[in-house]
Amino acid sequence: MIKKLSLILVFALLFAAFGTVLAQDSDISGEIVVHLQVYYRPEQHPEHSAIAEQVAQEYMDMHPNATVNLLPDIPSGSDYITWLSSRMAADEAPDIVWDHWFNRSRVTDTWWTALDEYFEMPNHYIPEGTPGHERWADSFPPNVLNTTRAPDGHWYQVSLDWVETAMYYNVAMFEEAGVEPDWANWGEFIADMKTIQDTLGVEAFGSFMPGTGWNTWYWADSLWLSIVWADRHSELYMDKYSEMQPDLDWRQLNAEEYAKAIHDGVLSAHDPRMDDYLRISKEYAEILPIDYIGITSLGDVMRMFLGEQLAIYWGGTWDNKEITNSAAFEWGLTYLPPFTEDDFEGAPGTIYRVGGPSSAGQYGIPVATAEGENFELAVDYLMWMSAPQNFGPLANEFGGFIPMVAGTEVGPVLANFQIVAALQDRLFGDPSARLTIEHGDNWTQIMQGYFLGATDEEETKALLQESWESGAAALCEQVEYDWCP
Repeated sequence: MIKKLSLILVFALLFAAFGTVLAQDSDISGEIVVHLQVYYRPEQHPEHSAIAEQVAQEYMDMHPNATVNLLPDIPSGSDYITWLSSRMAADEAPDIVWDHWFNRSRVTDTWWTALDEYFEMPNHYIPEGTPGHERWADSFPPNVLNTTRAPDGHWYQVSLDWVETAMYYNVAMFEEAGVEPDWANWGEFIADMKTIQDTLGVEAFGSFMPGTGWNTWYWADSLWLSIVWADRHSELYMDKYSEMQPDLDWRQLNAEEYAKAIHDGVLSAHDPRMDDYLRISKEYAEILPIDYIGITSLGDVMRMFLGEQLAIYWGGTWDNKEITNSAAFEWGLTYLPPFTEDDFEGAPGTIYRVGGPSSAGQYGIPVATAEGENFELAVDYLMWMSAPQNFGPLANEFGGFIPMVAGTEVGPVLANFQIVAALQDRLFGDPSARLTIEHGDNWTQIMQGYFLGATDEEETKALLQESWESGAAALCEQVEYDWCP
């Protein structure tokens, strides 16, 4: 009897640890390929990759007729898009695959399977009493669901973590220049950056802006637009999206809302607000490294900071471990200042965060998988992987993103980013996420020309307006909204 009671106790503990996992169908079968992006890089990051392997193995132990194959991460950037596009065209993509939410929002159900009905189902891998157990969608915060909802109203991915940005600064450099990282407004910040440049002879602020592809100018651009258009945010929203989240009076615009506002003339580069946008943008460019256009990666900027060539490096949660382990100097964390009436009339008196679900834990299921024999297994494994006891240890060991799954105990990354994470989301997203990727590159190149003196303010605004209009037209051609001309 004692032995039997002991066995019962052991099984009870296992049930608690795995969140009633045995309630799932143990007869589920098939074979899937899972691409976890940076969460599975066994050669570069064996520690957290071993956790990913353990999570997969535990699932297969419970489901002996199921096979989960983890795919090591493949090239990033444009190479990744090429890789994914070719596999989608050939119906050979992984069954669970990473991509950015804004890319999914463009192609929607031509590539991806909507997960709405599964979000409404219970996820019994999540422990009873934890949000998500009764309704999977409750596992994800409202701001995550709001941001990742596609323009057609559906969700095409599970978003498990969040990226946040902040400014790493060299404490000794700030002290030598007599600068404190607590600016009251944008004007004070710019003045202090120039003081650092003049007194220390080092670059003040690290950023980069090549002509094509993602770059940290995207962050700045989105913030400056959000700041100058903040007072008209409600006019930029479409009712049908606001009605989906009636408790949110401030949120990031989605692709259709950009295009509709441009079509209706509400969002115009000839608006006086764009004069403030251009001035702020030029002031920002003047505190960057002299060769910022020639810098091609964020990693190069971080190396400049670690080499004490920069006073400030604008990076993110993903840099936390490396800077902690590699910096030979004392560093701190701060953020951009609020914009007040001292900066321009009508300023909102705040600054916004850049963070969001553009991270590693963005997983969707291709249409080809949904039409095949392994769709049930793919959905079930997404549920298993998203349970806090499975994703939490993986995310915290990696230490580069903030876990956004209810019930997950957050590791040390969040501690350094709490103040920034508490800010409101930006109104505008990255240029490439607004209308089309081509529009994002075009927008960046126009601003480069302005910074280099190739165009003046009026010429620049005319080019920006043309870029907005052509981007909106291209999106209309892709999606065919009912209001499109």
